[in-house]
This record gives sequence, structure tokens and C-alpha cells, in this order.
Amino acid sequence: MFDFKVSTQSHFDTACRTFAIKHNLEDIASAIGCRPQVLRNKLNPEQPHRLTVNELLAITDYTEDATLLDGMLAQIHCLPCVPVNELVTEKLPDYVMGASAEVGSIARSAMSKERMTPSHKNTLVESANAGMRFLALAALSVDARLKTNPAMTSAVDTMTGIGATFGLL
Repeated sequence: MFDFKVSTQSHFDTACRTFAIKHNLEDIASAIGCRPQVLRNKLNPEQPHRLTVNELLAITDYTEDATLLDGMLAQIHCLPCVPVNELVTEKLPDYVMGASAEVGSIARSAMSKERMTPSHKNTLVESANAGMRFLALAALSVDARLKTNPAMTSAVDTMTGIGATFGLL
């Protein structure tokens, strides 16, 4: 069904470096129950030590930052994660505007004549991931609204059925 293929690019290594720069590793290490130097080593791709799944989950839970998970998913050619616990159906306009802003940021970057530095590339990837998250949350918000309103769901089902019928003619 799926053909997961590990990327030759070092997406996870880049995510580890980016994460280590963005966060106070001493606070994270104490929160997840390890020594700061051990965490630094595990986030350093040049060291032999690696994060365990439980550590990755604990770090993501504590920081609420999906950078490491997104890097791991990119490494196997998957889209970024979407934390559905953030879903608030009343925030649909916020999700749509957030997605638009991130797409605008990507468009601005695409039109730029600047050299693509690693930092610029990381910012671009973060914008793309955030945009995809916002779009997924918008879609889930619309779906949740339809499910909470039976009349709307029935109307959508009817219109979908009519559209499919006319499509066959």
C-alpha cells in the first residue's frame, strides 16, 4: 500500500540541529529526565548516540514543537504531522489566514534573488510545514462543523449525490 523509502537527504539531522538551536536544552533535559550533555549529544548528528522513540515523544510533548517529528517524517518522504488536539472549529478563519500567510511567505521567498542558505532553506521548510498544518486543521474544522450540524451534512450529501448523478450523464 505504501512504499516508504528513506531519503538520501539528511532531513532528520537538519531537524535535530534546528531544534537544538531553537530551544533551551537544559530545561528540556531536566523535564524528560536526562542530562543536558546527553541530550545535546543525541541531537548532534556527528555523535553516535540517537534519540529513542520515548525520548522523541517526551521532547515533543514538553516543547509542543513538531520539528523533530517533521524531520523524521520528511526522512521517509512523508508530510509533516498535524496535531489534531489543536483543532478548534471556531478558528477556521484563523487557519485559513495562517495558511495564506505561510503560502505568501513561500511565494516571497521563491521570488527572492537571494542565495539559498541553510538557514533560509530551514525557514522555507518551516513555512511549508506550517502552511500544510493550517490547511489540514482548516479541513478538519470544516469536517467537524458538518458533522455537528445534521441538516448541513444531509444537504452536502444530497448536493454531492446530485453532482455525481449529473457527472454521469
